[in-house]
Amino acid sequence: MLRTTGFLLGSSLALISACQRSEVGTDSTPDVAAAAPVLSGSWHVEGITVEKDSGRMRQISGTIIMIEEGGKYRSTFDLETMLPSGGGPTLADVIGEGEGTVAGRELSGTARTQVVIAGAPNVDPGFAFVPRYVGTRIVSTTKGTLGNDGTISLSIESEPAPGETYAATRTTLTGTFIAPPRDAAASAP
Repeated sequence: MLRTTGFLLGSSLALISACQRSEVGTDSTPDVAAAAPVLSGSWHVEGITVEKDSGRMRQISGTIIMIEEGGKYRSTFDLETMLPSGGGPTLADVIGEGEGTVAGRELSGTARTQVVIAGAPNVDPGFAFVPRYVGTRIVSTTKGTLGNDGTISLSIESEPAPGETYAATRTTLTGTFIAPPRDAAASAP
C-alpha cells in the first residue's frame, strides 16, 4: 500500500509539473506589454538626394531631433550636402522643421526647409563669422519607419515653396538613435 501511495503521489506531481510547463509554453499573452519604439531624441542620418528630372545624386547627412507626444511628432534638422553650382559643388546646410503623426512604427508628415550657403567657397556655413546666404525655401512630405533594430528610415519628397526655384528631389535617409550623454554622477561607483 505504501508503494501504491508513493507511486500515485509521484505520478500526480509529475502530471502537475508537466501541465504547468505546458501552460507556460502555450501562453501567447506576454506578462509585460511590449515597449513602444523610441522616437523622441536625436538621430544621426545619412542618405542620398536625387533630383527627379535630371537624376543627379548627392550625399546628405546630419542630425534630426524628434519629439513625440500623443501620436504626433515635431522635428528640427541640420543636414549637410554638396549642392551643384556654376563654380562646382558647394557645401550647404539644409535646415528646417517639421511635424506629423506617428502610428505604431510608421510616421508621416510635412517639413519646411531652407538651404544655407557660406559666402566663402567650401567653408562650412555654420562656421562663426563667415558670411552666409539663406537660399531656397523648400516644402517636403515625409514617410518613415522605425525598424525593429532601432534604426529609422525616411523617404522625403521635396519641391520649391511657392515663388521659389528648386529642382524637385527625392531623399532617402537611414539613421541610428544617438544615445544621450551619460550622467557622470550616475556612473560613479
